[in-house]
Amino acid sequence: MRPIRSALSVAIKAWGHHRSRTLASALRLAARETPGALGYSDLHRLSLALTSVETTGGQQPFINVVLPELDPHAIFAGIKTGLEFAQGLAQEMKRPLRIIALDHGPKGAEKDEVIEYLVQEFAWPEEVTVEFASRREVISMQTHIRDYWIATHWTTAHALDVASRLGTLDARRIVYLIQDYEPGFHPWSVEFAIARSTYRAGFHHVVNSSLLAAYLVGAEELRIENEMIFAPSVDLMRLQGAAEARTVKTSFQVLFYARPSKPRNLYDIGVAALRLASGQLSERAIDVTFVSAGEKHDDVQLSEAHSLRSLGKLSWDDYFRVMGCSDVVLSLQHSPHPSHPPLDAVISGARAVTNELGNTRSGIHPRLLVAEPTPEALSNQIISAIDSAVSGETGSFDPHFVSTLGVEMSSTISYLATKLS
Repeated sequence: MRPIRSALSVAIKAWGHHRSRTLASALRLAARETPGALGYSDLHRLSLALTSVETTGGQQPFINVVLPELDPHAIFAGIKTGLEFAQGLAQEMKRPLRIIALDHGPKGAEKDEVIEYLVQEFAWPEEVTVEFASRREVISMQTHIRDYWIATHWTTAHALDVASRLGTLDARRIVYLIQDYEPGFHPWSVEFAIARSTYRAGFHHVVNSSLLAAYLVGAEELRIENEMIFAPSVDLMRLQGAAEARTVKTSFQVLFYARPSKPRNLYDIGVAALRLASGQLSERAIDVTFVSAGEKHDDVQLSEAHSLRSLGKLSWDDYFRVMGCSDVVLSLQHSPHPSHPPLDAVISGARAVTNELGNTRSGIHPRLLVAEPTPEALSNQIISAIDSAVSGETGSFDPHFVSTLGVEMSSTISYLATKLS
């Protein structure tokens, strides 16, 4: 069992006694002695989340990874990469790791589940200390002056930015792990402006994929060192298993990565493209089934012959099983995030259809078919991918493709550790 420290401040004690007091109120109370804190208090509910941490020199320095939230039963995508990067940096710099969840974090036995995940998934040494800090504990958390911090989302970068502007933390000791162009998650608004401002907070920029880095250079004129651009982390062992499950066949499956609640995944455009493709495939009497995964939604009638059956959110193992059964993967992402489903499809031998964005996706792999995000253009690429499968063209496992999208994460970590030291 690893040591877990719990620090409670006067503000949190007061918060506990007066449950009507909000988190923002508690943060204002804790930060009231920090000159200038009030000026940031109404920007975002997490603006002051890290302004009242106490910096000392009397304890061991940590690597602190700051997450918006952490659910031990839903460690996927960006959270998974954030934890992998943080544990790698902690291991490289021979420091303990502190996991900070500013919104919702693990409690009780869930903390042990996260530690077990780190050990099994990332070969985290058993003897290395992992600590946790909740949104309540972080208000009065004691940190070492030589701690390093990792921002993993614009909200965490904003909280770290405010803390550094108020003198609580040093911006030179903060790493910004960028995995998407997050201003685009919001309409032009306060949130959009704050998210953009985090890119100019003076942090060390580490970027997930050359595709995203190219977009950031164009949209924000950032200067990003090549050594700080790492290739997306994919599960090559499971993808090889998916590739080995593929066979030449006469019936085909199209998998649609469907997340209706996420505007950037263009759900309605994807359905429209599938309806157009379904009509053409029906006329040609090609045996095709359509399934979706990502979020549960009502099944959709695509044509008289076809319906889109929703599988909902899949477990990690089921995801790769369905990937291995699918010949074509339609995965739309109207943000420059290096979305995993099309990469996983291509690596495991399938064909992927995705949308273009900022001229960053076309031509990066022959099995990645790219089109403008219109139903007609995407439908044409779906038909083209099906035609290739019908002709007997089967793709093979391609473990090298992802290496074209950046250096290995371990190389970036080693470079960063030297730079920080």
